[in-house]
Amino acid sequence: MSDIKSILKEEKERLQKLEKRYEEEISKLPSGTFAVKTRNGKKYAYRAYRLDEKVKTDYIGPVDNDRSRELEKLISRRRELEELLKMTRRKKNEILKVLK
Repeated sequence: MSDIKSILKEEKERLQKLEKRYEEEISKLPSGTFAVKTRNGKKYAYRAYRLDEKVKTDYIGPVDNDRSRELEKLISRRRELEELLKMTRRKKNEILKVLK
């Protein structure tokens, strides 16, 4: 039984490190969502996010410019990391329950 506990403790530590790494990387990425709106037949990119209780929208530019594509990649990466962080926390909590 002690072998299993030691393995679970190692896994808990690994997940804690992973959780911290995800949190650090997420904090460096822009929050919000990437939205595309059509105006006069042309598509434009916007970033919507919360600031305090209000929803703010920033104009980025035409969808096909480099700035818009880069922002879309960054927001997409943030969402992926948030999902990974959620799974990591879920697994860590399961291990903590088993160790108790």
